[in-house]
Amino acid sequence: MGYQPYPAPVAAEPPEAQSIKSMLHIARILAIIFGVIVLLGGIAYVAIVAYYASICSSYVGVDVYCGGAIAGALIGAIWLVIGGVVAILVYMQMKSIEAKVNAHQYEAAKSQTLIWMIIGFIFGILLGVLLLIAYIKYDPLINWQRSQGGAAPAYAAPPPPGVPPPMAPPPPPVAPATPAVPNCAGCGRPTSYIAQYGRYYCYSCARYV
Repeated sequence: MGYQPYPAPVAAEPPEAQSIKSMLHIARILAIIFGVIVLLGGIAYVAIVAYYASICSSYVGVDVYCGGAIAGALIGAIWLVIGGVVAILVYMQMKSIEAKVNAHQYEAAKSQTLIWMIIGFIFGILLGVLLLIAYIKYDPLINWQRSQGGAAPAYAAPPPPGVPPPMAPPPPPVAPATPAVPNCAGCGRPTSYIAQYGRYYCYSCARYV
């Protein structure tokens, strides 16, 4: 098994990033709930205004008082419909902003949050407050990213694969053991190997063993 080096230390994500994600998530949930309720309420309000307008024109005719009341009610109904549509658009944009935060595009996410924060204050105070809290937390996060050289944090890149150390050279082959030189059976002295004949010779006895 190859040697695996210790992984590089992981840079901790600033708490502001998690806080921004939480604010965006809450704003997203509230936006879809608020948008659906207000949109349906606005449509119902428009229908009620149209019904009373038909009654007013049938019994009273063209009347300044009746026409003014219907126009005022109709403006409120249209405002509710527009507010519901805007809240649904905010819901869709929160997902886009959260994706930019996850991709560490904090400045782009801040600019997009500013636009929808203003719209949120116009059509829904609570959405605007949540986006304002998220907007305030962008500056420490952007400063932190700039202190890191503007690059993505260390945890965004996978650690490099471990490089195994060079293998040790194999040990030299072991030379075969030289067979022991036999002694002469006659005199008991060591014999000598004669390569020409492939036999051992005893010079004392003048004969091959």
